[in-house]
Amino acid sequence: MEGFTQANLFELSSKTIHVTYSTTSILGGPILSYRDDQQSLSFKGDDIQIEQTALGEVATVTLEAIPDLRTVTFSLIVPIVTVMPQSNGTRVKVLGITTTAPTTIAGAPPGPQLLYSAVYLRGTAQFIVS
Repeated sequence: MEGFTQANLFELSSKTIHVTYSTTSILGGPILSYRDDQQSLSFKGDDIQIEQTALGEVATVTLEAIPDLRTVTFSLIVPIVTVMPQSNGTRVKVLGITTTAPTTIAGAPPGPQLLYSAVYLRGTAQFIVS
């Protein structure tokens, strides 16, 4: 029986958000593309903050940074997915979180310092040779 391997390509979407995340690329590092109703962005290498957590790998990118107004990030919680190397992919459902942090020159405003919007993204996880 052929051996299993860990997925390195995730193609995911919700009603409004489409994300493609590759943990490795021909450039050597991770690549993440993000698209929603307002914008289409691509990130690579150090533009993607990757943390190993108890939830799985969390890949975070900055969608918007407006001085004295807000910073908006998007975090994708990526589980370990074991797949057959030559398969068309395994169906997955993962959590994506958009975080808005208000920023002002006068310091933090009263109230929550981080606002969250969570969405489930569905799609496939597969292994591709890079």
